[in-house]
Amino acid sequence: MKIDKEQIKSFIKQIPKKIWQWIKDVYELPHSGKYLLLSIILLIVFLLLTFPYDFLILKKIYDLEGRSFKSIDLPLFNFSIIGDTVIERPTIILNSNDEITCEKTTISTPNPISFLLSKKIKSNFSINLLKYVLKDSELLITIHQGNIEFSLDKQTNMPTSGSLQTEAINIVMRPVNIPIPTNAGPIPFKRDSIIINTQGVDGTITNSTLKFDNFKFTGDITAEISGSIGLSNKKLDLTIYIDTDIKEFEPYKDLLQAKYISNDRIGIRIGGTIDKPDPRLIEKGKDEN
Repeated sequence: MKIDKEQIKSFIKQIPKKIWQWIKDVYELPHSGKYLLLSIILLIVFLLLTFPYDFLILKKIYDLEGRSFKSIDLPLFNFSIIGDTVIERPTIILNSNDEITCEKTTISTPNPISFLLSKKIKSNFSINLLKYVLKDSELLITIHQGNIEFSLDKQTNMPTSGSLQTEAINIVMRPVNIPIPTNAGPIPFKRDSIIINTQGVDGTITNSTLKFDNFKFTGDITAEISGSIGLSNKKLDLTIYIDTDIKEFEPYKDLLQAKYISNDRIGIRIGGTIDKPDPRLIEKGKDEN
């Protein structure tokens, strides 16, 4: 059987004409413009709903391994563009070999278009039983409700500017063994555990530095924190004022009273970094709130 090449060429040439004629026929139908607009809108909605945001977000997170932290494991990452995103049992190993785990984190999904185009994130969140395991102790933190809004640096993926607000926070530290430095030598502050609660925290992020505008807590100890934490360089510049009506200070109250206690409070300035904090007592009349 012979193949008629000319017939095939003629058929191929007719295809664009037939498609154009079909488009013209459809356009001449009643309300065709409305249907075309509706189909475009539905196509855009379909693409937004089915875009693999979870793979993109996970890639961004895993890209931080070896830089912001040593490793990360996310057994359950349930991303939703409409509802809440749920992360269960994540494990992060920091560069200092400290470990962070969490029972469950719920995040209201940020606007994906804003995130992809401008690296901006705005979200509500809650954290249930976050555990920060250090060399000799551990922190257990529950944040009942919070709101965060920040912009990410396009090179480092670290927050550069924004704000942070939370409602009640419950913190348990165990065991507690903190030597408080004085001119006469360190004063041991030891407890099996400390439970503290806050009514909320307000903070602002500027130049990748989180500054606390309001951070007060009560519980086993009553204290007030001000200052900042570097999110990229991990530098600490914190001032903590603690009420001294706790039993651990009683044996040293005369020593502390002479030089450090003012208005029944003792001040501690914490410098250094998150990995290597450098606490120092504040002498009377210096850096008072």
